[in-house]
Amino acid sequence: MRLKLLAVLASTVSGLLPTLENRFIEEDDGSVKYVSDYTEDGGSSSTSVKTIRIATSDDDSYAIDTVQRDASSPVILNLIPGISLLQTDQNHECYFVNTTIGTSVFPLIVDTGSAYLWVYGDDCQQELCQAASVYTPSASSASTSTETFALAYVTGTASGEVVQDNIIVNRLATTEQFRFGVADQVPDFFASYPVSGIFGLPSSDSSSIESIISALYDSNAIASKRFSIALGEVGISQENSSSEFNNAGIFAIGEPIKELYTGEIKYSSLLNDAGTYWKIQIEQVVIGDTLVQFNESDTINGVESTIARAAIVDSGTTVLALPEQDALDLHTFFELSITDGTNFAVLCNSTLNINLQLNGHNWTLTADEYLGDPYASDSPFYGYCVSNIQGIQGMESWILGAVFLKTVYADFNLEEQEVGFATRNDNVILTSTETSSSSSVTSQAYYGNVTELQSSLVTSTSTASQTTSSSTYRGDGLALTVTLPTIFVSVLAFLL
Repeated sequence: MRLKLLAVLASTVSGLLPTLENRFIEEDDGSVKYVSDYTEDGGSSSTSVKTIRIATSDDDSYAIDTVQRDASSPVILNLIPGISLLQTDQNHECYFVNTTIGTSVFPLIVDTGSAYLWVYGDDCQQELCQAASVYTPSASSASTSTETFALAYVTGTASGEVVQDNIIVNRLATTEQFRFGVADQVPDFFASYPVSGIFGLPSSDSSSIESIISALYDSNAIASKRFSIALGEVGISQENSSSEFNNAGIFAIGEPIKELYTGEIKYSSLLNDAGTYWKIQIEQVVIGDTLVQFNESDTINGVESTIARAAIVDSGTTVLALPEQDALDLHTFFELSITDGTNFAVLCNSTLNINLQLNGHNWTLTADEYLGDPYASDSPFYGYCVSNIQGIQGMESWILGAVFLKTVYADFNLEEQEVGFATRNDNVILTSTETSSSSSVTSQAYYGNVTELQSSLVTSTSTASQTTSSSTYRGDGLALTVTLPTIFVSVLAFLL
């Protein structure tokens, strides 16, 4: 029985792409083989696998939607309260927003896979805490300790107190004290990133801690319980054009930002067992011209299927993370792909598209998205690229991470319990009404028709120093004995 995901707190499945010194396939290992092949209906195969069927051109379920982007002059987007630029680390593996808690500012990973917000505390004696901004309860007269929390990760445990304090994010403030975790113990994994914790953005409030979106709504800072994300550089920033790390995307709290997308937002309702996740149904996956039928069935709202998949939309994940068998099934569609069962490599000249159907709308991942770094010319795997689709042992649901989110504008609606995607508009010029990048002012601003109860303006600062149509071409074997360095890190947390 596969391990059930109870929580993906900062589920940062990071696509740590290989360098020349750290390849994910050992160059001196001659036992690397190919991903085993499928056959079409009626065919035969030496391996025990299910068959696939071909999606015909008149199959309405496979109509690929196209949206024409506006090629006219760029639109202007003013970074008013409620909208902020995301920042990233040097390897573009996490996306974070500066958040004021009490009287201090903390860079927190924006994570739609996390149940709540937590930050490093001053009682944390680990080296990673000593090198980061930490929360000091005594420094804020509003801070109140209420209980303890513990989160078990694959790489360690985050634990500490649950406290209450005032919070400002995107220049929006809570009027009531907000409950969050202050960790005195943090998994060492986080030492790789210039952050001080997790900015959890769950689909609903947990039993013990209200979401920050609900708190801002209750404070009349926003008109609706929703937020949106556009990962990756957005348009041209007049404010931070000198640094790629200061324009790593847009994080907006409140109504969708129409300047950032074209066409309509296509929404998918959350699954019945979503819990605090943004968990939706992928109705089908089409690679090239072939509809994928997976070896293992998935139960979605009580219905078993080998076509549909459940997927968690997670901004804290950099790759597409799949159950091991699903990842293997997917890579059989790429000619001569190789694997150790978890990590994969695909020929760099692949031109196949991967189409994910969400509520009748197809979203396309091209080779530019699913191919990572290439192997060097002196490597025996020259011609191969790292696959940004990874398999995780024990995983039940897919995780749609930044590899997918970078291609869309995503809107998350807590009230309607749905998440929607639209075609991104990158023909944008970003501006700001701030008069000084280093000023701290007291003001009253407006977001839509709702007064923002703002106590201070905090400036963001960085702490970071193709078409193959034949579905029958497959490899001729499966690498079972290769030991490969992991090219991603999975941070899965369980509430204790």
